[in-house]
Amino acid sequence: MSDAMNSKTITDTSSADTDSSPWRVRSETIYRRLRERITLLHYPPGMRLNVDALAEEFDVSRTPIRTVLLRLEREGLAITRHGVGTAVTEADLEHMREAMLFRMHLAELIGVLDPKQPDKELLLSLEELQRECQDIRHHQALQEFARIDMRLHDCKCSLIGNEPLKRTYDELYYRTVRTWFHFLPRMDWPTEAAALFEDVRLTSAALSRGDVKAIGFITRNLISEGLFRLHDLISEGERQEHRERWRSQET
Repeated sequence: MSDAMNSKTITDTSSADTDSSPWRVRSETIYRRLRERITLLHYPPGMRLNVDALAEEFDVSRTPIRTVLLRLEREGLAITRHGVGTAVTEADLEHMREAMLFRMHLAELIGVLDPKQPDKELLLSLEELQRECQDIRHHQALQEFARIDMRLHDCKCSLIGNEPLKRTYDELYYRTVRTWFHFLPRMDWPTEAAALFEDVRLTSAALSRGDVKAIGFITRNLISEGLFRLHDLISEGERQEHRERWRSQET
């Protein structure tokens, strides 16, 4: 069974949702900050996460930092090795494909299992994201792209009323999206920017007419299309690597 469906993970996360104590809120803030840094590649794969340095930065003891790192490890974003410490995990393309396929099918349930109706604030947020997408369509802006995508993901998660689905879908997104951002500079920018804009546009249009169920199918189809584009890029990279090896053998 994958970590995403591990009952202990779900139980631990559930307690975080219901506990509003200052310690829990602080721990959640640190967790989200570190997860964002890993996702945006500010903490690249292989980077060691120093407990003492992080405790000093966030002005806490080592215990909450260790708790956050353990949570990141359960979610596949960090790994602890004896004698080395905790580091950001390397990108694993095969596991990424598996997780994206799983996420693709889970997306269909967004508007099925206890969906929430959008409020005015959510619709305004999507309008803002559309404007921001327009701003980056004609010039490469990797960090802006990543932040828009993450905010769009948050908008979609706010529609999910079923908590186990929400937690699992959210975890799968962060398991996969940083690898996507890693490959983004090698992909066709106009195509990727247009795909992100279309995701925001279709999501906004569906919610404006109150069709939450459509969000699942919109998301599922766009994940599928993205998988094909990524597969083509990886396949081309493998072919190029093979050609370079062949040339080196000839010389």
